[in-house]
Amino acid sequence: MSTGPNPGVLPVTRMAKIGLWGASGSGKTTYLASLYVAVTQSQGRWNIVGVDQESVDFLTEKTDALTLERRFPKKTEGIQNLSWTVMGTTEQTVTKGWRKRVETVPLHFQLDMIDAAGGLFKGTTEDDTDGDDIDIDFDDAKNESGGDAEQLIDQLADCDGIIYLYDPLRENRNGDEFRHFQWALQNIVFRAARNGTIDGMHLPHYLAVCITKLDDPKVFHTAYKRGYLVPEPSDPFLFPRVREDKVEALFRELGNLSPTRGAVMVHDAIRASFHESRVRYFATSAIGFYVGQSATRFRAANFQNVVPHPNQRDEFTIRGDIHPINVLEPLLWLGRMTNR
Repeated sequence: MSTGPNPGVLPVTRMAKIGLWGASGSGKTTYLASLYVAVTQSQGRWNIVGVDQESVDFLTEKTDALTLERRFPKKTEGIQNLSWTVMGTTEQTVTKGWRKRVETVPLHFQLDMIDAAGGLFKGTTEDDTDGDDIDIDFDDAKNESGGDAEQLIDQLADCDGIIYLYDPLRENRNGDEFRHFQWALQNIVFRAARNGTIDGMHLPHYLAVCITKLDDPKVFHTAYKRGYLVPEPSDPFLFPRVREDKVEALFRELGNLSPTRGAVMVHDAIRASFHESRVRYFATSAIGFYVGQSATRFRAANFQNVVPHPNQRDEFTIRGDIHPINVLEPLLWLGRMTNR
């Protein structure tokens, strides 16, 4: 006798392996630290559970730093392999005969995040790492870093999807984004070609390109002046978002403002190496905009949530509660795409 499915058990889907890519100081650790807050603010639509103690401890420690201590977590050293189960529901169109209808179905996938120190990427500068790392190339990394850089590239090449974090403030200061990006990209392409996974001219990966620090005045006002911002009606504070059809344009606009226009070359490299249909751009903020305790909505005259630390020079503190913007969404998009 057969039995029906247990309604309390979500279906097991194949493992989606997601990699995190970004130069030193681009906000990778802070991005991951805000992930749990983003999940809790999804109003019960999603949940995330660590599959090992290291992943549980990571979210606990980093979330406390952001929310309770109101400080940014320390940079990642070496490589951390972190893994969670993401559970929720999604909508899909079901066709039966000539009829189509939209159904809500469970989405349950494994999320393996590879959080790597930015210094493992080519082009680390003293400003990025406070003097702790050196400028390395791939051979140096294999010989002097215990193979960490080689492991990083192997893992990214083996991923189904990649989140690439682009920090426009860092690029405006250092102008070396393309140097970081093309070093890693060329090594990923080399491994994909060697493994036989490259599809003609393009990598097989899905790529979520995230412009970070939307909450910073320089990034915010660039988007505002170009008419790219719209309020999010479903957001209780009506926080603005960059229009989905304008995020890629904002990436290029910000790239044109950098001293070397390196991000423009990054954009061209993305178009050359990835299928257009497998790339999506997001404008993100790990901490979001400031909202006072008595305020009920976003105020353009008072939105900055990062301010200089009152007692520590060259340090910053988080002014109020954090409201992550487009932190969870890139992961969910990659999860959906890689579980088709």
